[in-house]
Amino acid sequence: MRRFRRPLIVLSRCIEHDHCRYDGSMISSPFVRQFADHADFITVCPEVEIGLGVPRPPIHITEVDGKPRLVQPETGRDLTDAMKSFIDSFLGSLDTVDGFILKNRSPSCGIRNVKVYHGEGQRPGRDGTGFFGRAVMERFPYLPLEDEGRLRNLQIREDFLIRLYLLRDLRAVDSLQDLIEFHTENKLLLMSISPEGQNILGRVIGEQKDLDDTVKRYSEVFYEIIREPLKPERKINALLHAFGHFSSKLNGEEKKYFLESVEWYRRGVVPFIVPVSILRSWVLRFGDTYLEKQTIFEPYPLELVPVTLII
Repeated sequence: MRRFRRPLIVLSRCIEHDHCRYDGSMISSPFVRQFADHADFITVCPEVEIGLGVPRPPIHITEVDGKPRLVQPETGRDLTDAMKSFIDSFLGSLDTVDGFILKNRSPSCGIRNVKVYHGEGQRPGRDGTGFFGRAVMERFPYLPLEDEGRLRNLQIREDFLIRLYLLRDLRAVDSLQDLIEFHTENKLLLMSISPEGQNILGRVIGEQKDLDDTVKRYSEVFYEIIREPLKPERKINALLHAFGHFSSKLNGEEKKYFLESVEWYRRGVVPFIVPVSILRSWVLRFGDTYLEKQTIFEPYPLELVPVTLII
């Protein structure tokens, strides 16, 4: 069983931590509640931090002269400058963080589908991002960022966790040997994200000079790779690469069942961990000493993506 380091997550405080929404409510998230056993949280409510009470009149994003402004219609207050000042202070104070989970559709924390009022009498569009959410995307483009609504989807959650634990492990590297071990153990997982990137990272290690220079160059390439969308086709190619280790040792029914599970994943019926778990059983059965060290077979704590299969 793999031992996981605890990632540090910036979390919207209204998610499972405080009744601080505009109406005094708190958001329930079974995933965040469970995730608390595996991660550490820095909680934040930008609206409370700029002095708004609980409960409070709602705030909106309103377009003024082509620019978004954060306003409180009931009081007529323009909170744009106060919010920007808090964002600069808070995000600038973050020394080390591995990812973000923010409240969906919030005018402060939302990262997509946020209401924007484009003019008096017009219906708002769902085409905006919250002020805090947008700043996070601009300042930390390589860090995993999701909202609690999308994390209900098991495949989205899985991709978030894969990135998160890769970044957390890279943060722990403090020697060339650590870096070599990180790359070796994550080879298949990196291949599933970017085969080209995995090769480039291998060359960076092969050309190693001193620790600081190598880690710096490796990290720069890694951060670019981790920003890429996780594509099912690339993940499937990595699985088939591992499957090649066993194909001559399996009977026809075993091969068929595995390839069916890959197709289920391709269609979005099951998450990635389902075909991975089948491969992992063969890693143990056949004692493949190379594959047994690959993190692709346990890329995150498995209980965080529950899967029920009817076989």
